[in-house]
This record gives sequence, C-alpha cells and structure tokens, in this order.
Amino acid sequence: MAPLYRYKPLSHDDETRLLHLEPGSGDDDIRFTLHPVRLSDKPSYEAISYCWGDAGENCEVYCEDELLLVTSSLYTALRRLRRRDAVRVLWVDATCINQRDIPEKNRQVRLMSRIYSQPSAVLIWLGDDTSGLDGLDECIKGALELLPPEHFEFEKIYQISRKILPEAEEVALADDNVPRTIICGDIVLSWKQLASVAYRMGSYGIITLLSGQSTINLHAPYMLAFVADNFRPTLMLSAVYMTYLATVYRKLTLVDCVTATPVFQCTDQRDHLYSLLSLPQDTGGLEADYSLSIEEVCMRFAVTALVSCQNLKLLSLAPHTHYPLAGQKQERLALPSWVPDLTSQGLVNPLVSYTIHPQVFHAGGDQKPSVTVSADGRVLHVRGRIVDRVAKLVRPLNEVPFPTEEEVAPKSGFQPRMKMYVRDWIGRCIEVAGEEHWKWTKSKGEPERTPIEETYEEAELRRGSLNFLETLLCGMITLRDPVPDEVLQAAQVYVAHLFDYFTDGFEMSEGVRMMLLTYGAMIEHSLISSADSRRFCRTSQGRLGQVRNEAREGDVFVCIVGAEVPYLLRASTEKEGVYTLVGDSFLLGVMQGEAFSDQRYETVDIAIE
Repeated sequence: MAPLYRYKPLSHDDETRLLHLEPGSGDDDIRFTLHPVRLSDKPSYEAISYCWGDAGENCEVYCEDELLLVTSSLYTALRRLRRRDAVRVLWVDATCINQRDIPEKNRQVRLMSRIYSQPSAVLIWLGDDTSGLDGLDECIKGALELLPPEHFEFEKIYQISRKILPEAEEVALADDNVPRTIICGDIVLSWKQLASVAYRMGSYGIITLLSGQSTINLHAPYMLAFVADNFRPTLMLSAVYMTYLATVYRKLTLVDCVTATPVFQCTDQRDHLYSLLSLPQDTGGLEADYSLSIEEVCMRFAVTALVSCQNLKLLSLAPHTHYPLAGQKQERLALPSWVPDLTSQGLVNPLVSYTIHPQVFHAGGDQKPSVTVSADGRVLHVRGRIVDRVAKLVRPLNEVPFPTEEEVAPKSGFQPRMKMYVRDWIGRCIEVAGEEHWKWTKSKGEPERTPIEETYEEAELRRGSLNFLETLLCGMITLRDPVPDEVLQAAQVYVAHLFDYFTDGFEMSEGVRMMLLTYGAMIEHSLISSADSRRFCRTSQGRLGQVRNEAREGDVFVCIVGAEVPYLLRASTEKEGVYTLVGDSFLLGVMQGEAFSDQRYETVDIAIE
C-alpha cells in the first residue's frame, strides 16, 4: 500500500497550489501532482466549483505516487475532467489546500477572491447523474428566446412584464471575461445562459408560476417536483438570481450574501459564511478562522454586521426560532435571539432589501442607528419606539387544511383544491382584518365606478381594501420592489376571482383573464413567498401587519432607529425592559418612518438578549 501524502508548507502569503491532473481514461487510477505557485505571477489554470458531498464516502487517488483520500464527488469530477493525452492544470480547494492545517486554511480562504478571479475558466461540477436532464440545453435556449430581456432597473422590469407576460457564489467571483461552464455527467452548459434564465424568472415573478403554489398556472409539468423538494428549486433560483446580479453591481454586503443563500448546505457549517467572504467589497474586517466553533462564528458575524458596520438588516436573519427546509422545527444553537443561526436558515423571506436595490421601507426614520453590545457579548442595545402590539393572529398558510375533493365538489381536481386552499387562507385574513378592509364583490377586471363617482363609504372601503392587500403583499413585489398602484388594483381582482370561482354559474370574463395574465405572477410571487413563514395580524391599535410564524399575541412592534423595517419583540418575564427578538415584520402605517413624527411615541433604550 502506498504511503499517505504529506503536504509541504507554503512559503508566501499569496501562494497556493495547483493540481496537475495527469492524463488517463476509463478505470485508470487518478494521479496528479501539486505545485506551489504565487498568484502574483498570474499562473494559468482552471478552477473547479463543486459540492463536496458526503465526507464519509472517500475514494483513493494518488498525489506524487502517494495515497490521498478525496470525496466521491471530487473523484467523479477529476475522472470526468482529465484529458486522455495531456496534463490539465486545475485549482480544487479540497486538495490544493491542506485541510488539516488550520492557519493555512484561514489564509487560503482569504485568497479565494483572487483565486476565482484569475482562472482561464470556472468549471462547475454538478455530479454524474444526468437522469431527467435530456434536452436541458435546448430548454434553456428556448427559455432565453421566450423570456423578456434582462434589465437591472425595477421600472423597466415592471413595464416589460406588463407587456410580455400575457403573451408568453464562487461563480460570481470570476471576472466578467472568465467563462463559466456547468458540467453534469456528459452535459455541458453555459453558466451565463442558465443564470440569465434564473434572473429573468426572478425579475418577472415567473418562479412562483412554476412552483406548484400558483392558483393561476396549475398545470406546470414539474410543479410536483417543486412541492416534493420543499420548494428548494424556487429558493435556488432566487440564489442564482442574486449571484448573477452581484456580477453586475459588485456592491453586495455580507448580510446580502447570507440572505440570498438560505438553502446552501455545507459539510463544514462554518463555510456557509466563510465561502461568501470574497463576494462583498467590505466584510467589516471579518475573516475566516477555523479555530472557532460554529456558535462563535455566528456571534462574530452578528457583532461585526451590527456594531462594526451598523447594518441592522442582519436582524431580519435572526428569528426567535426557525423552521428549516425539511418542515420540522429545529432548535436553535445556544445563541442570543438577535444572532442568526447559520445552521438552520430556512423558509423565511426577509423583508429588508438587498443593498444593490433601492430601499423600499424606512420604518426607522432618517437617523443613523446606534448599536452596541454588552461587555459579555450577549445583550444587544438599540434605540427605538414601541408603537403597537399583536392582538389577533391568522394561522400561516402551511397550517391551513388542504381542501378535499368533497369540499370542492361539484368541481374536481387539483386546480380547484389549490384555489380553495389560498381562498380559505385569505378569508381568514379578512376575518381578522375586519369588514372595513374587505367586502367581496364579483370581479370584472375593471372598476365598476370611477373614483369621482364613488360615495364616501365606497371610497373608504376601497381604501381599506387596498390597505389590506398591501399588507398581504408585505408592500413588495418580485424581489423587494415597491408595489405599483395598478398591481394593488389587480390584486383586488385576483382575490375576488378566488371567491368568484366557487359561485354558481362562474365564468371568467376576458377582463379578469387578461388582468390575471398580466399581473398574476407578480402578485403570487409576493403573496406566496411570505405566506408560509408569516402570519397576518391585527394590532391593539387596529393596524394590519405581517409577522413571523413564531409571533404571539402581546408581542410588541418596535421601530428601531435607522432600521429599514419594524421588528417584533417579546418582553422578558424575568427582566424588566429586556426583550427577545421574534423577527422582522410589516406594519401598515409605520413603514416610512411615521412613528418618529408621532408624538404619542417616545424613543427609548431597548435591550435584546
């Protein structure tokens, strides 16, 4: 048996190793050599990005004729990528970094930005299982022809979607001129084309139409696959959307990166954060340190973002408890409530905007935040105004019973059941909101009376209905963009249609059909993306809001100075003036800083543990 390979230490701060993969084919042993190089010398190589896979499934390879164990995922990648008659020069993190040398690993992670910005190409290895992928290349090309063109300004995206819809990480680090190629078995795809499809689908709200949660498009051929995988494909498309956008703007913060990657899974849980460190321009001085525990990594991330960067957006990542993708409640690590648990980021869509987008909300007013942490690092101190408290709550959508065939009779099939499911949930929201916020009338796709013809009572009801719908949508469409007035008007038609559908003699008018085709995707993307992780509520002062699933009656809404959105806090039963964080929230009437011009409220010091 060959001796185990022993790494030779690197000598310079900008030094890494390159893997020279020897030629071979078939069942030939995988053999390579490792060569130290300085990045300042601009060496030629290709970088591999891949999923590490199960660390317990190891395969034998030979480095300089000595034995080295690699994961089966890397083994299949090297087997697929080696040439028959020439050496191929690659950079692969698992072998080019001595994973057992913590100081070296820390230094190499800090070089990731340079390593992935200099290769001749980035090769994205997805594995060798190509089942179900026949015709994928043609599918992507067809989608690019069908989907609206790319735009990076909301107004252009919105205008295009109105006209066209009725008719029809490591990767981001690479310089724009570095080609990115996706390889899955024998299938080779262009990353740029796939990312462009994901970006357009995210921009125009098409993701929800394909997810199986749409009440409009209930015949998507693969929607059951979305449902069966806990909507992970939807979240992954959103992550690709943000990665692609990062290559355009290059202004992401580390909080943005973590927000965009809730479904990322890592063999080493610390890599959820460390693998993202090279994406933002400013990390606040945070560096990879593999001598820290995952709890310490989470704490450092939170303190750096909140105190060093004064970035209150981080609080939207830190719910009181959390629901991971599997749908089972998972206990948090032993962390303060304001510290995000990077091991259980799941199906929660934060309300804060990405830094590269214009900020939609300004609940904390125009003052700069003032955030400090106690000497022991456990208590967060902020200033803010306590403006309201939760009085009544609606069950989240995922807790509403799914209708049976008997309940939708005489209609039948999945389509009416899905429509009744969403209708029932909205009906419960209407009950809590009160009749002043909604009175059902048949949808016609156009207003029955113009505003100038309305009576005072009709105008008040219309205003109340729009307030109700704005709250249902959390004041946003697509990926955290403001809701245009015409979309709110269309949302009235959308909700009324769900109730109309189950009336005797229902027939959809042409006006309703066109309005749903034009605006339905945008409405559903906003509605459904928050419905499973939030609860509609009414407050003690009669406001309407959306809060995290974990909210309870009596929790208080706080507008923290300088924060984008209000936060829901729960008073400690043991310590006066101390709270725990439940999560971010939408509260109608305070989203643009109104609480700070209202003399009823006083700015006070708030302690969160």
